[in-house]
Amino acid sequence: MADRLWIIGLNPFDLRGNSSLQEIDLHTLIKQPDTKSPRLLIRIGQLHAFIAQGKTLFVFCVLTEERKTVEFAESIVALEVSNKYCLILLETGRLLKYDSNEDRTVTLDFLGVEDKGQQSDELDEIITHLSCGEHVAVACSSKNVVYNIPNKTVTFPRHVRVLKIASGFEHSLLLTRNGDVYSWGSGLRGQLGNGEISTSQDQPKLIDALAGVKIVDIAAAGWHSAAVSAFGDLYTWGWNNQGQLGLAEAKFHGRVVSQPQLITFTDEQDISVSRVHCGIGHTIVEVKEAGETDESILVAGCDLQTRFQYDRATVVPSFEGFRKLQPPISQKEGERSLEVGTGPYQVYFLQRNDAV
Repeated sequence: MADRLWIIGLNPFDLRGNSSLQEIDLHTLIKQPDTKSPRLLIRIGQLHAFIAQGKTLFVFCVLTEERKTVEFAESIVALEVSNKYCLILLETGRLLKYDSNEDRTVTLDFLGVEDKGQQSDELDEIITHLSCGEHVAVACSSKNVVYNIPNKTVTFPRHVRVLKIASGFEHSLLLTRNGDVYSWGSGLRGQLGNGEISTSQDQPKLIDALAGVKIVDIAAAGWHSAAVSAFGDLYTWGWNNQGQLGLAEAKFHGRVVSQPQLITFTDEQDISVSRVHCGIGHTIVEVKEAGETDESILVAGCDLQTRFQYDRATVVPSFEGFRKLQPPISQKEGERSLEVGTGPYQVYFLQRNDAV
């Protein structure tokens, strides 16, 4: 059985299917066979969407029917996208930058450049994490080095291990394995979570408001950020112009919120959040409700099923907090689980053929 993919919101794979939930025929789209095939990677930007499988990158334009196929010498193991390009990490450790507008690929070779002169074993590092936004591109290496590509930004002590990085338009977040969250970049819309409206913060700095709280997941997009604690609590901060922070109180409507806020789920008090995903104007959380075995999905911010109905002159923000989002299929015990992801204006669901 092949992978199955569904999209809600702006549909980069079928322009006729905007807004409403639609299943994408991967067999036709990328000639995926109905048998087990290389692992699929999906990333969606504002202008282009990318599907990587094995050594092949499929490129789709959000605004036109244009489609491209790019072949590489090695398999693609990581993929991150921005408005103009995508970062491609190959299994050999080589990092490439593919410009989707110019259809051009260049190699990014920056590891150890600023450390030449050291012993060779000190330069033996590989990229472990990638993230990019409209104005930021970040990589972390096995030597605990953080790069604002291509510049070396900071080296963390050996005992501090990076678990995840995430980026919005102009800022980045970094989560360590011990649960600390760092932020850097532009903070003009409160997205750094440091309680200030600042033009630039060059170095990763610990978010003090989350100190003492063990964080297990982070997300960022546009001008907002989110974090999930080990206790299943959700924190959000940044620009709440579309209600994407999930803060229902009137004082937060349309406002910049410069410190992490603990989210209260009014309808269901016993909710534990496991993962969070951010789009430009929406936030998705995977949650478990008390007494339930299956996970549910909640969304805050833009109504993606009506936002791209072009007969509407304006889009009204949604400040009602988090509401349920119905998945495309029920997740019964024993079936292949659904992976949830977001693009700038989308939510997608992926059911893998190799899932247990």
